[in-house]
Parts: sequence; structure tokens; C-alpha cells
Amino acid sequence: MNSKEDFYIDIKNRAMDIYVQYQYFVKEVSKNDISKYSLKFYLKEDSNLGGKAWSSNYIDNIQVNKGVIDNFFEYFYGFAKIQTEDFLKILGNDDDGEVSYEFIKFDDNGDANLFDSKVIDYKLAGLLTIFVSRFIITHELGHLHNGHCEYLNSKEKNSVQYISMFDEDNSKNIKNVSSLDFRTLEMDADAFAATDNFRNLILLYDKFEDKVDKGLNIEPLELFYWWAFAIRSNFLITQKVLNDEEYRPDKKHLPSVARWILILGSIVDNIDKDLYKINYRAGDNKEKLLESLTMGFLFAEKCYNERFFTNFNCLEETINSTDYGHYTTATQINWENLRNELNEFSRLPLYKSNNV
Repeated sequence: MNSKEDFYIDIKNRAMDIYVQYQYFVKEVSKNDISKYSLKFYLKEDSNLGGKAWSSNYIDNIQVNKGVIDNFFEYFYGFAKIQTEDFLKILGNDDDGEVSYEFIKFDDNGDANLFDSKVIDYKLAGLLTIFVSRFIITHELGHLHNGHCEYLNSKEKNSVQYISMFDEDNSKNIKNVSSLDFRTLEMDADAFAATDNFRNLILLYDKFEDKVDKGLNIEPLELFYWWAFAIRSNFLITQKVLNDEEYRPDKKHLPSVARWILILGSIVDNIDKDLYKINYRAGDNKEKLLESLTMGFLFAEKCYNERFFTNFNCLEETINSTDYGHYTTATQINWENLRNELNEFSRLPLYKSNNV
């Protein structure tokens, strides 16, 4: 991809492809007739972060601002260029202008491959942007497939309700739907996206040579590292935009740091329980995969803190926070109640926990 327009096309095509995949999946695991549903995906001419999902008359709708693509790509490309500049400074190059380097790397077959750091920077920024785009898309699909949108419609007769990416876009109060209920729906959509993304990462890892651009110059296990870097960066940037560090009973989202920890926890739980079979490559194992995820999100925090002179540390922010324990536990408990109401509208089996 060589331009922002390419990324716009990619996210729209990606959304439609993923939606079709879930249509087949729903058909296999559910008795619901989903053939009458279809998706309309919109890219809004808006430079800000934002988006929303809604459903009406069997038409599912997802709208994402172009600013989502623009801002994340610019952030990730800026990060990649800084890494290149820092590397060159180590080699003794103090040029403040546009700098790059080339190198040759021999593959396992002994074949030589030429790499250009400018190309690697651009491709890495593209990969990270795609990771964030897929997370956002599947989060919105979670709202649709798990029945959130139609559930909200049922609370306001003759009125179509939407679920927005940010609190301030969804100021209308819906009868019988509390802020705690909204936080619970957002937690479920995050879990849906995390599960989808992890399954996709396993596929990319397994089919690495066929599905991943070798021009990125990364190893298969690094996919998990860069995914954690991308999604943690997403929540750091969201936290900056929303200034949402505070836990409040009237908020419709948990703070971004709490959302990330819950997402990470769900993925670690999947790994520990061997929910998905992972065909580990020579030298790789479960412990190294977990380490890759951990180092990825810690590096995201380090880069963000250095760039914006902040001191975010998700482990310290949650382990030492009584609000985190109180609010996340309340949300998890509320899920057990809300799940019963969502069953009527969900197209997929909903998660049922044996304990909180």
C-alpha cells in the first residue's frame, strides 16, 4: 500500500471480508437465519478519531472516521522513523535530515535479500495500522453479532440506536440501559475483538511465509509482539484523546488502561487453556509467546511516554488501583445478568463464565 487511499480501501474490504467470514461462522454454530443480514461500511470524511455501529431492518452498519486511519498511521510511521534515526546515531550518523540505510540479509536457503530501512518503516507502520483497524472493525462486529445494537433498539421503540466509539458521541440516555450496562457491552465487544485478533494472529503465524510480507524483516513470533504494541498504542492514544483515566459511574466505557488489561487477560487465558492449537515453530513455545506479547505492550508504553513526556504503566495503574478492581468486577458480574437479555438478539453463543 502506497497511500492513505490504499488504507481506506483496505479497511473497507477487510471489514466486508471479515463480515462474510462471520456469516459463515454464525451459520455453522447457530440456528439463527442470518442470510437476511448484510453490512454497509462507511468511511466518514472526518479527521478526528471516531466511529459507530448500528443495525436497522437487517442492515448492519459500521462507520469509521478517516481520521482513525490517518492518525494511527502517522503515529506509527513517526515511531518507525525514530527507531531508524536512533539506530543510525548508534552507528555514528548525526545527520538531522531524512536518513535511511540498506542491508543484505541471507534467508534459511542462503539466498540474499536486500532491505531498505525507508521501506521497512513504511511497511511496519502499515502492519500496525492494519492491526488497529482489524481490532476496531471486529469490536464493532462484536456489537452487531452479539446483539448489542438490536438490544438497544428494543429499549427505544421505533428508534434506531447506535453505539459510538467514544462516550461524548453517545450522550442520549436510553431507558433501562445504565452506564454500567454500556460498560458491560463495551467489555464484551473488546473480548470479541481480542478473540478474533488472536485467532487471526495464529493463522498468520502458521502461514507466515505465505501471508506476511517478507519485506517487513520480522520473525513469525514477532507478530504477537507488534500486535500488542499496536493495540496498547491504540488505547494510549485513546486515553489521551478522551482524558479517561478517571473511573466514574456515569462513564459508558471503562478507562482505556482497564480495557487493555482485560483484553490482555482474555488472550493470556486463551493461551494458558490452549483454547486454540498453536503449531509452534522450532525454538518457539508458550512462554516465548507470552513474553513477546508482554515486551510488545511494554515497548508501546516506553515509546509513548518518551514522545509525550508521560509516565503510563498499565500494570502499576491497575494492580495498585482499588477502582480498577471495583469497576471491572462490577462489570464482569453485570455481564452474567445482561447476557440473559442479550440472548434474544445475539447471533452467536455468548460467553458464560463459571466464576468471576
